[in-house]
Amino acid sequence: MNDLSEFVTLHDTTLTTDSRRVAKHFGKAHKNVLRAFDNLDCSEAFRRLNFEATMADVPGPKGAMRQERIILMTKNGFVFLAMGFTGAKAAVLKERYIAAFDAMADQLQAIAVDGYRSLWDQRLELEKRDATSFMWAQFGSQRMLARRRELPSLRAEREALDTAMQPSLLETELHQ
Repeated sequence: MNDLSEFVTLHDTTLTTDSRRVAKHFGKAHKNVLRAFDNLDCSEAFRRLNFEATMADVPGPKGAMRQERIILMTKNGFVFLAMGFTGAKAAVLKERYIAAFDAMADQLQAIAVDGYRSLWDQRLELEKRDATSFMWAQFGSQRMLARRRELPSLRAEREALDTAMQPSLLETELHQ
C-alpha cells in the first residue's frame, strides 16, 4: 500500500473513508469488514457520528449491476474499526491513515503567506455562492438563465478546489 491519497476523501464537508477501501488496503474480503463493523461494540451516539451506511453500484457478472452496502466512516470511526484488526500490515496502515487525515486537515486549514483564504474557506464560500445562485434561479426565467451561465464556472471552481484539497500522500516515512 503505497498511496493513501485515495484512501481519505472529502464527503460533503467531512473527511471520510469507506468499508470497500478498508477491505482493499487490509487485503480482506469486503464482507468480513462489514461483519467487523456490524460487531462493533460502541455506543449508538458514536455510531451515528462516525458511520453512515449507504448503497453503491457494483459490477456483477456479464455486465450486470448490483447494489452493495458500504459504510462511510470518519477518521474516528476508521480508527475504532481498525483497532480490532491485527498484524504488522494493520499497524502500518493505522499509522499512515492517521498521517493522511492530519496532512489533509493541515492542508485544508493552511493559509497562504500572501493572505489568501484557506482552501476550506474557499470551498465553503463557493458552496454559499452556489446555493444563493440556485435560490435566485427559482424566481424567474431571467435569473434561471443567469444561473445557467454561471453554473459551468461554479462547477470548474469546485473541481479545482476538490483537486487542490486532495493531498498526494505517496508512501511517506513516519517519524517517531
